[in-house]
Amino acid sequence: MTMLENYSTNFLSEPLIAKSEKMKKIIDIIQRIANVNSTVLLLGESGVGKTMLAKYVHQQSTRQEKPFISVNCSTLPENLVESELFGYEPGSFTGGRKEGKKGLIESAEGGTLFLDEIAELPFAAQSKLLEVIQENKYRKVGSIYEKTANVRIIAATNKNLKELVKQKEFREDLYYRLYVVPLIIPPLRERREEIPYLAEYFVQTFNQKYHRQYNLSPKLLAKFQAYSWPGNIRELENTIEQMVVTQSDQIDVGSLAADPSNNSSFLTKEKILPLKQAKQQFEKELILYVYHLYKSTYKAAEVLQVDQSTIAKKIKKYREEEEKGATE
Repeated sequence: MTMLENYSTNFLSEPLIAKSEKMKKIIDIIQRIANVNSTVLLLGESGVGKTMLAKYVHQQSTRQEKPFISVNCSTLPENLVESELFGYEPGSFTGGRKEGKKGLIESAEGGTLFLDEIAELPFAAQSKLLEVIQENKYRKVGSIYEKTANVRIIAATNKNLKELVKQKEFREDLYYRLYVVPLIIPPLRERREEIPYLAEYFVQTFNQKYHRQYNLSPKLLAKFQAYSWPGNIRELENTIEQMVVTQSDQIDVGSLAADPSNNSSFLTKEKILPLKQAKQQFEKELILYVYHLYKSTYKAAEVLQVDQSTIAKKIKKYREEEEKGATE
């Protein structure tokens, strides 16, 4: 299988949707490297689904029956980072447990340790993590004995690690050890075709949670398609939860979507598309969206007030372009 649609299990609390070419390629890479114990580095903006993809790597690997331990490095107190990661022996420091403590690496033994926001890991702890990756060994705080680590490391960040290396804020050797399989997760605005699927999933989820029967209107879905979603999937999820709870379509996203500058497919600070190209891109997204909504070229033609043959030809053209792009 090279593509997933609406993938969801008890382990994955969110759907893993791959409708865009970029996400299909990422899923394909994950499926090819899942059973190799190399480190994986997930890069992308906040809210794009890095944790979900880390869980998917684990689930597709031979370690799937073993623990998946996730930790956000930015939440670890700087003076306790090493004891949290590596554990500590009894009596190692004042305030510690008398019996000592098992660290996250030991807790993940045989499985996967997911280090989210890896850029926030203190410099001193980075060298010890490097030893775990290179030598599969570590020492508990207060111990003189080495322990063997059988754990796969997956790291994630929304920061530019290469720039942090230049600024001497991140170890260069650790950077290259992590950068074995880098996966750049595109923001939601670059995979708009997935928005309706995600929206439908979240509506269903929150209807069940709050015992509601809320439905998204085609007009609201169109606004969702036009909005840039700077908070990505997390923002979409929170927005829909708010709508389901309040039973209302009156949310801020409507006014934001009405502002063309928020539609980053056509207009960003870095690049303004030529008018002709922007029109073509908008036409493509609109036609594909309406076709997805009604599952019929006849109905799409009726809604868009054009001939059915026009819609059919356009969709055929878009599919040929996607197939051509996938083989290049």
